[in-house]
Amino acid sequence: MKRLISVILAMVMAMSFLTGCVDGDKPNNDVEPTPTPVATPSSEPVPDEEDPNYATVLAMWEDMNGYWVNEDGEYLYFRLDENGKAEMFVYDADGELETLMKGSAVMSSNKMSYYMAMDIPAISNNADMPGFTQQAGTYGYFIELEGYGDGYVKIADEDEPQDFDVFVYVGKSLDNKAEAIKTAEKLDK
Repeated sequence: MKRLISVILAMVMAMSFLTGCVDGDKPNNDVEPTPTPVATPSSEPVPDEEDPNYATVLAMWEDMNGYWVNEDGEYLYFRLDENGKAEMFVYDADGELETLMKGSAVMSSNKMSYYMAMDIPAISNNADMPGFTQQAGTYGYFIELEGYGDGYVKIADEDEPQDFDVFVYVGKSLDNKAEAIKTAEKLDK
């Protein structure tokens, strides 16, 4: 029994000797803490920071795809370009292209009200749009989806947020433009 106790004491003393070795000249408060573990990078794709909420933009454009006309005969054309980027063309009542915009974000204040942020690319000497020029910039629209199931929306420029125009869905072509203008006139009263 004495032998067992002496072996245990020897082991305890050896363990305390091995774990208790410290530099006597170095105070304990200079000990650096163990660094926190760094998270390993996720394998999930990182969203493109240049296109915030872009999945929402694409969903909106797919819903809006086609022509929309107001009571004055001005119309918008929503589409996805060959690269899958959202584009909106703004035409005057005579069918002249006024502005080409690219959707960059869609933000919602509720399920019926949205803000569409737009980038305006600089265009000049474009073979696909001869004679059309525009300067680069940004713009935005407020959109109200009330009655959207009936094929119309209310859209306002960001600089006149209370002045909504009713836009009626025409379709994939302008064949029903005149009828849509009449509907917009009725709805805008």
